[in-house]
Amino acid sequence: MDDFLDRVWEPIEAFLNGTVAFIDTLFSPLEIFGPAVVIFLLAFLVVCITRIIARFYVTKRYLKLEKQFHHWQGVREEAMKHPDREKGKALAKNIDQAQLNKAYYDYFFEGMLKHFAGNVLPILFMVAYVTTVYTPETLLKRFGEKWIFSFSLGSSSPINVSSMLWFVICLILSFILFAVLKKVFKTRYAKKKSL
Repeated sequence: MDDFLDRVWEPIEAFLNGTVAFIDTLFSPLEIFGPAVVIFLLAFLVVCITRIIARFYVTKRYLKLEKQFHHWQGVREEAMKHPDREKGKALAKNIDQAQLNKAYYDYFFEGMLKHFAGNVLPILFMVAYVTTVYTPETLLKRFGEKWIFSFSLGSSSPINVSSMLWFVICLILSFILFAVLKKVFKTRYAKKKSL
């Protein structure tokens, strides 16, 4: 079993190492602007990637389960329209127990797996990358400071912003920026189309 798991893990590890090397090569020229800019660009890149994946990645199973769910939901709604209200409720309950609940949970879990693969995994990968590459020791060696930002409010001790905290802030800002840019492009496209 261990031999099998080692064989499975080797290509995954090679892929991850290759991806890390590619990201390092791609973003290392931008380090002249400082780690804050690079981390913001990484966060914005991962947000763009997740939005593209969420839009275009749809499995055949997900579509099939969605169709089944809407079918059984429609059947249930038709049963509720039965002239005899009590009989309609009983039919709807039978449909719920027989098919609709199963169709809903299958559809729900497939959607959750789709969301996990398209949104959570890329973000977790980038979190792992940022926290591994931009450690306080690495920041001190590359940029001369242990923190992304360090500031104080009055006479209190300084507040240090680590790479992880800065990445989370940048991720939130990137989702907001992406939504704003999407809205701007949609309104401009709508104006051009109407002309």
